[in-house]
Amino acid sequence: MKRIFYIIIGAFVLLTACDEAIERYPLDVPSAGTFYKNEVEIQGGVNACYTFLVAGNNGYLVPEYSWDALADVVFIRGGGFAQNMLMSVTDYKDGYFRSLWLNMYQGISRCNLMLEKIEAVKDKLSAEKIKQFQGEIYFLRGYYYLRLINMFGDVVYLDKTVNTVSEGKQVTRTPKAEVLQKIYADFDKSAELLATSTIKTLGRVTWGAAMSFKARAALQNNDWTTAATAAKAVIDSKKYSLMPKYETLFTEAVLNSASNTEQILTQGHLVTANNATAFAQYTSARSVPGGYTTIVPTQNMLDSYLCTDGLDISQSPLYDKTQPYKNRDPRMKYSFVLPGDMWNGYVYDTRKDKPTTLNSSGATVKNLDSYNTTEFTSFTGYMVRKYYDFKYATKLTQCENPFMIIRYAEVLLTYAEAKIELNQIDADCVGAINAVRQRSDVNMPAISTGLSQMEMRRIVRSERKVELWNENLRYQDLLRWKRAEVVLKRPIFGRPVLGDYNLYPAVTFDEYGDPVYDETNYKPHPSTDYRVLIRTNFNKDRDYLWPIPETELNLNPGLGQNPGW
Repeated sequence: MKRIFYIIIGAFVLLTACDEAIERYPLDVPSAGTFYKNEVEIQGGVNACYTFLVAGNNGYLVPEYSWDALADVVFIRGGGFAQNMLMSVTDYKDGYFRSLWLNMYQGISRCNLMLEKIEAVKDKLSAEKIKQFQGEIYFLRGYYYLRLINMFGDVVYLDKTVNTVSEGKQVTRTPKAEVLQKIYADFDKSAELLATSTIKTLGRVTWGAAMSFKARAALQNNDWTTAATAAKAVIDSKKYSLMPKYETLFTEAVLNSASNTEQILTQGHLVTANNATAFAQYTSARSVPGGYTTIVPTQNMLDSYLCTDGLDISQSPLYDKTQPYKNRDPRMKYSFVLPGDMWNGYVYDTRKDKPTTLNSSGATVKNLDSYNTTEFTSFTGYMVRKYYDFKYATKLTQCENPFMIIRYAEVLLTYAEAKIELNQIDADCVGAINAVRQRSDVNMPAISTGLSQMEMRRIVRSERKVELWNENLRYQDLLRWKRAEVVLKRPIFGRPVLGDYNLYPAVTFDEYGDPVYDETNYKPHPSTDYRVLIRTNFNKDRDYLWPIPETELNLNPGLGQNPGW
């Protein structure tokens, strides 16, 4: 029956296809006009509305686990679109822009269709089922529109199905600010409908998801009052709390546990549902047969982790250049595979002068992760530990890891940041940050009261960068802070492939805690200097918005193009 839902396409499928496509619909399955007549069929249609929740995959660039590669904290070897974006060399004809645009509008079209179908058969559904179905759909429609306005700015707003090509070609874009208000309304409606729902199935939308995403939407669009209010509602509900250990939070066992109090919306994966991922293949060491090591942490990110005294590595007396991974925020070792770690049964190190390593038995063996062995080892010298599970080392493209789309720690940091921007730096604001920093296995120093707005701004931004590393929020953060034009004009680095730690270049930090490197006299790779992986070049007059895809403009020139494209 799953085939049925994949042929239900709406307005923007029509906009991006020739008229003859309508005539090619399969005739051996029901149509939207004759289907959706009972609860089972409606449930299937609602399920289909979730299809594009994590859509927008482009090779190694995946919204669930590598979207941060559009920023400074994750690097993709052979990253294609991500690297082109970082260097500002792509144009509006790139197929990825169309892919994301189309996916989001397919999701919206399904939501609009199902709202109409539910209304048409509501006499055959219980009141509770109607609320559940509608609550999920309103959330998903708001979610899809949020991704659209964040990337494209003004977008076409549709709250009903479009039935003809000519009708679709007449649509125009609605100002982003107006669409944002409609997004809030969808999240509010979802929260209202789901307020009494008892369904807690992994991946299902809940009241908490609706309110948490309203807070995220407001924060990402600098609406501090709405962000603070929505986040506070989630906090005051007492429905969620931080899990005690960051180290185990991202393991499959904890993610699948009914006792996980931190996850708010999580995307599950199953081989049998045909939605398994290749996360393990992309993040595995080269010592794992078939491992690519293509998605890796950057040196820029590693240097951003504070020392355990709360100071950065340019200021802390605890920082030792000969032992750079000691006395650091524990979340670094919970998130990264670091040189010297025992990983996959070997002491991990990529240095070119380390052709051999030790295995777990203490025997000297060939180092399959060394530059000496392969030029395709980690380009930064580090690997992703967060979410990685060795159970998939023998089935690298069949990962069933669930990935959290939003969790309670983000809500706390959203609340804190909104309060800081409102200059309402009270005990609740400080307490939200401290709750995240002082998880039992993190225990970073508490933030004191009485700090200035600028000091608190630096702290909360740094905390987001560390706590939410590779949870696909950094790029949007840089855009909304108008920091992309600064941070994404700096090179992205990897660890030196040769030399001793004490020869590593010094690093300083700017007013927001982001690293600054004096690379004027850097020697070319291979050397003792940080390895320059990519020289970014963010165009502040263009790159804060993505372009309207070429195909959409060809079909409907009235959509107009974003500035600079």
